[in-house]
Parts: sequence; structure tokens; C-alpha cells
Amino acid sequence: MRLLVMSDSHRNIEHMQYAAGQTNPDAILHLGDHMGDAQKLSQGFPNIAFHMVTGNCDLQAGRDSELLLTFESVKLLMTHGHKYGVKSGLAGLIRQARQLRVDIAVYGHTHQASLSHERGIWFLCPGQMERHDNRIAASYGIVTIEGGRVECGIEMLPML
Repeated sequence: MRLLVMSDSHRNIEHMQYAAGQTNPDAILHLGDHMGDAQKLSQGFPNIAFHMVTGNCDLQAGRDSELLLTFESVKLLMTHGHKYGVKSGLAGLIRQARQLRVDIAVYGHTHQASLSHERGIWFLCPGQMERHDNRIAASYGIVTIEGGRVECGIEMLPML
């Protein structure tokens, strides 16, 4: 199972299309801030499962701000991260992930790609799908799950 993880797309659908085309994922996880971008992207990839949560810039009422998913017995928490104060550190998200007994927690909001493994839990922030004046690169995350084994990584988008 291959998961493409994206966040903070801010209307950069071209970058999302590129990442989806490059990774050939079984599922796409969009972690908010312009969740409508993921809804538009899903129209071009009808055979791929899409999972989305709202971010602090999303105004869709009645949509989930957090999801708990299971892929091949691996539990994954999806959140934008703003409710856990991830811009100031991961303490709140770590507490939630431990309480829910997940194997992976994916989050956005910081716009900075980050990957760590803390007390048996992977924490992956894919960064953002937009580039800011060559200061912050556009990036996405990849999670591969095979036989209960998890591998996580971050990929940088080339200049498009």
C-alpha cells in the first residue's frame, strides 16, 4: 500500500497532479488548507481513494478535522495540526497519537517538511504544495505499508 500525503496546497493543483502522477499511490491523504483542491484533484484520479481533513483555512462545515484510518492493520491519524499547536512543537500531537495508539500521525500547518520516529510512532509533515520565492520548497510525503511494516519519506518537487 502506497499513500501520497499532501498538505497546505493553497490552490496549487498542478503540483498535486505532478505528485500523484509520479507516485502512483493507492490512496491520497490531504491534510487541509484548501481541501477543495483535493476534491478537484480526485476528479482526475477516480481510481484512487481520497481522504481529506479540514485545516485552519478551510470553511467547509460538517467536514472532519481529524480522521483515524487503518491500512493493512497499521493505524494512522490524519490532522491538519493547528489544534495541537504543531508550529510550537509536537507535544500535543504526540499525546494524542499515544492516546489513540496509532502507528503513524500525519499533519500539516507548519509548511515545513518533517519526519521523525518517537516512541514507536512515525510523525510526518509533508510540508506544503507551493513554493515561496525559492525559500521553502514544495514537498509531499510518501508512506509505504507492506505486511505491517511502515516506511515514510519526504519528496521535494522539482521547479515546475
